[in-house]
Amino acid sequence: MKLPKNINKITLINNIETGPFPPNGFQKFKEASFGNGDYFGLYWEFGKEHQEPIICELVHDEGLIIPRFSCLNKFLEWYQLNDYDWGEEEINDDAFVINLIKKGDNQLKQGHTEKALAFYKQSTDVLGEYSENWYKLGLLYERAGNQLEFQKSIINAVLSNWSIQNPSEYALYKLKNLNPIDELKQHPLIKNRKIFDLHFGGMKENKIYEIIREIITELINIGDIDKALTMEQNYALMMQRETTSFQERYHFNLNSWQRDFKQKTRERLKI
Repeated sequence: MKLPKNINKITLINNIETGPFPPNGFQKFKEASFGNGDYFGLYWEFGKEHQEPIICELVHDEGLIIPRFSCLNKFLEWYQLNDYDWGEEEINDDAFVINLIKKGDNQLKQGHTEKALAFYKQSTDVLGEYSENWYKLGLLYERAGNQLEFQKSIINAVLSNWSIQNPSEYALYKLKNLNPIDELKQHPLIKNRKIFDLHFGGMKENKIYEIIREIITELINIGDIDKALTMEQNYALMMQRETTSFQERYHFNLNSWQRDFKQKTRERLKI
């Protein structure tokens, strides 16, 4: 992991997380914490270990980490502005993923499709594990008749990091109803698009877990290791919320999974 500039200005808490929640690659720090289990932290997404992390906020009640700043320096700027505490005063953060999405939305409202597409694309470069930016980017590619980039974007919108944001029903609708182009017909998510969903909990059996396992295996086979690791973490994230009897039926043990996943990501987690 590439440490950010001014790392000495924050107090790291414990070791870097290994998943499934807090997600793999999240590093809590003390500054601006509420004291109720919510923390800010550095976050490196899969495949971007050699880049400086973004800053997310862990919201334990929601079981999410929420993007807050584009980098540590922006957090420190905000922290100082709010008298070194959590506060409502805001700063300018042009490279922040949510701000880029909002800029894209504003350009789209004004009819500037190309400018909107550029902002959405930039937002996916900043945080590629977020679902909303990929979905909105995909809609613009679809409108432009670019089926290849549309379908790639919808794939990324669904194979996102569910610790950050669940894919929307709109993204799933687009996935299920697309007409696969030749280049993507054999993609594991495309092949399973008709039966893929995000309905978890409250069932004695749920075949979606078997489908996710198949997708993970095929992602590994085609060399998309970062997406495979993301989906493996998503699998465990959903599975840990199931009942103990459900987990036993699917031979899932959280401690064993965490040990194995930590081993798989050991090179990534080095600081």
